This record gives sequence, structure tokens and C-alpha cells, in this order.
Amino acid sequence: MSFSVVFDMDGVLFDTETVALKSWITVGERHGYTGIEPVAFKCVGRSTKDTIAIFQSAYPDADIPSMLTECVDEFKRIIAAEGLKLKKGVTELLSWLKENNVKTAVASSTDKHGVLSNLKKAGLESYFSVVFGGDTVENSKPDPEIYLKACAALGEAPQDCFAVEDSNNGIISAARAGMRPILVPDLVENTDEVKKLAEKQFKDLLEVREFFQSL
Repeated sequence: MSFSVVFDMDGVLFDTETVALKSWITVGERHGYTGIEPVAFKCVGRSTKDTIAIFQSAYPDADIPSMLTECVDEFKRIIAAEGLKLKKGVTELLSWLKENNVKTAVASSTDKHGVLSNLKKAGLESYFSVVFGGDTVENSKPDPEIYLKACAALGEAPQDCFAVEDSNNGIISAARAGMRPILVPDLVENTDEVKKLAEKQFKDLLEVREFFQSL
């Protein structure tokens, strides 16, 4: 069986969603906004533009763009101090896919520059022939645009591509694109609707590799 695989980044390849939440909480408290975590959770899997809109709606008097800049700086500070942590099974899965000539791409809501920077830091850039970020599309997840573009760039029909996702918006996006969604949960609790949309659900990427090996 021939197939291709498109990966989300945050919460799938890297344990970055935890860092993003810490960053928002720190910056929020710095500006006197406590209890910011539920709002930050709503931004998981969303683009920078959507994140600003979500926070601005929750805190209309705040200078959210300025706070976002501080949040990015705090994120970088944490990564510099603690390192960029890979999710379990990333290297094993990507190595297997490369050895078996499976085409791979990244379709992330993070801006493309940030995606490429993270991949380079982790030594993973050579595994992906196609990379799309949230700033390369008009409509962010759960809209299917980014996944449709990734499949087209790979030269594959959506139905022949798996999408590996952790977030609700990501799974919905992949399903709307006509792909085969694989759910690997991270921080955000997935809804029953999303669990039904996912073709398969696994606890980590090692299990995903086992699934691909069985095809």
C-alpha cells in the first residue's frame, strides 16, 4: 500500500504546547491577568492571527500583540534553558518513513519561520520535503486549506495521505480535507466528535509506526 504522511508540529513532533501555555501564563501574570490558561487552551492548533483574535476577545482592554511578542520571547527563553523536547517516537517514526520512501510534510499553525527553525534545531529538517506554516494560508485549522495545500505539494490525493494530529481543530481540518486522520492526544482533551473523525487513535508515535508497518 502506498501512502504519504502530513504531520502537525506542536504537540505532535515537539512538546511545545506545554511551553506555550507556560509562556502565556507568565506574561499574563506580568500584566495582571490571572486565570489566562483556559483562553490559551483555546488557541492550541490555531494560527497567530486567530490566537490574537481569541485573546483580544477575552481581554478587550489588553495590548495582545505586544503581549504575544513577550510570549514569544518567553517561549524562546524556556527553550534555550530547557531544550526543544521531542515527543516520544518522533525519530523512530521519521526514520522508518524515510527508509521506506514515504513522502512526508509538515502542516502547522505556527508561522513557517518558526516551524523551520524548530525542525533545524532538532535536526529533523531533512525528513520533510514540504513545510507549510499558519502564515502561508488564508484560513487556519479547522479549515482544510493547509492540509489540501500540503497534499497538493506532495503530489498526492488527500485520500492517500494520513494526517497525524493532536488537536481538535487539526483532526477536523484533516477530515474536511478528505485525508485519513490519526489522533495522538496531547494536552487538550479531544471531543467525542473528533474521536469519531479520527481513523485511528494512538498514545504515541511509536504506536503510529507500528500501524504503518502493518499496512
